[in-house]
Order: sequence, then structure tokens, then C-alpha cells
Amino acid sequence: MPTNEGLFKLDITDHHAVLGFSLAADPKRVRKRYLQIARQLHPDSLCEASETQMKLASELLSKHVNPAYETLMQEKSAKEHSILLKMKQQQLVTRPILLSAKSESAKKLLGTSNLELDYTTAVNSIAKGQFDDLALVDSAINELSELNAVFLMRKGTVGEKTGRSADDGAAKRSEPAESAPRRPKHEAIIESYLSRAKEFAYKRDYSRAILELREAIAAHPQSALCHGYLASLYLQSNQATLAKIHAKQALAFDEENDMAKEVQAKLNAKASKAAPARAAGTKKGGGLLSGLFSKK
Repeated sequence: MPTNEGLFKLDITDHHAVLGFSLAADPKRVRKRYLQIARQLHPDSLCEASETQMKLASELLSKHVNPAYETLMQEKSAKEHSILLKMKQQQLVTRPILLSAKSESAKKLLGTSNLELDYTTAVNSIAKGQFDDLALVDSAINELSELNAVFLMRKGTVGEKTGRSADDGAAKRSEPAESAPRRPKHEAIIESYLSRAKEFAYKRDYSRAILELREAIAAHPQSALCHGYLASLYLQSNQATLAKIHAKQALAFDEENDMAKEVQAKLNAKASKAAPARAAGTKKGGGLLSGLFSKK
């Protein structure tokens, strides 16, 4: 079963992906979705299936589908899971480098201007045939988990619509001005640069995202946040040298900058993998063309 995509990459069991159930859907419909899956995986529905398929269906139901259903249906465990999702959402917002969308549906969702509709449509489309081919259930769950991760990240990003009610707005307007301390002006400016850069990054427009961060750093050269995020953008656009420089700069201003640490860890991992290949190429005397085209 899936262990490395979407929310699974963040060490969270994605019960919604297992059930093919949208994060935006009414929780009351979980039971209906569960019954559909349970009926599809029941031995009576698999009378023409092989023994191997019957065993796989049984394992899917007992080890993954049933636990997911129980978690989302029990009030206490559902609340705990909701809190965990919010924590992971914040993690994705502050460290978008954690998300590496591989499926076409997740990549499309990163840049869509109609987030909720496109997300729901994509989830429903995959869920419709999620358990038709038991050999492909793993792949379907991974894709759903990627969609969930993208949805959470974009919903938690500055600039995304949050669906705040009119009552919320009225309550905020009624609060005295002293209730919220005013932030320094430079922090607000940096946040606006970061927000625009993230929007471009979500659309895979790394050149414009990088430009935003370079302008921010020109005005605020000691911002660890800007250097750290710029390092991650350079890494995602395959510019390792610049990524290394800005990660180092971020850590010089803030030793605990998580994004810079993440970039350095990825760069070190890549360097470790590349070293044996370079050594082998040198021994064989294959030259540049050999290094570029030989299999790793």
C-alpha cells in the first residue's frame, strides 16, 4: 500500500485518500462511500476473481478501508485526525518544498484558478473507479493523496479564499484596534513578496517566483525567510549552486530556518548519489558524453 506520496510523505495516514473521499465533502457521506467500497470488495462481488485477487480484496478491506472508516466515523478519532490535518496543512504552507506533485491531476490543481471545483471533480473522477482494478488501487490512493496535499496547501496559503462568513467579518470589524498588535512594516512587505512568489511557484512559473524573491532580498538582504524560500525555488528549478548559496545565507541569519535545512539535506543527498557515478565514469574514461548518457 502507498507510503510515499502526497500526505503519506508527511507521515500521516491519509484516510480520505483510502476511501476516495474528498476533504471538502460532507462528513456525513463517509458511511455511504464506505458501504460502496465494502460491497465492491465483498467475496460475493468477486465470485469470478482469482484466489490472489480475493486475498488482496480482503487485505484492502481489513487493513486499510475499515480502519479509515472507523477513524473518520468515531467522533474522538475524527477530531484528532482533523487536528493532525491542520498541522500538516501548516507544514505544507511554510515548507512547500515537502510537496512534489507527480501526477498530472495534482500538477493541474497547483495552478488552477478554480481550486475547490477542480479538486472535487478530480477526486470524484478517480474515486469512481478506484477499486475496479485491485492491482491499481495503490496508484489511485497515491494520486488522491497528492490531490489532498495540494488542496490543503493552497487552502492554507495567503490569498486563497477561505469561505469566511459574514458574521466572522462583522466580529472582526467590531474588535478594537488595540486587540491586534501592528506588525513592523518590513514584515508586511516581505510577506507580500513571499505570497506572490508562492502563487507563481504553485503554477510552476519558477522564473517569476525567483524574481519576486530576488527583489525582496534586494530590499531586505538579511531576511532568512526570503533566502530560505529562494533556495527552495532554485532547487526546484534545478539550479543547485544558487540553491546552496541561498540556503547557506538563510542559515547565517537564522540557524533554525527549516526550509534552508531541507534544501541542504536534499543537496547533500543528491551529491552522495552522484559521487559513485562520477567515480565510475572517471575510471572508465568515458568523458562527458559517457557521463551524460550512461545509465546510473
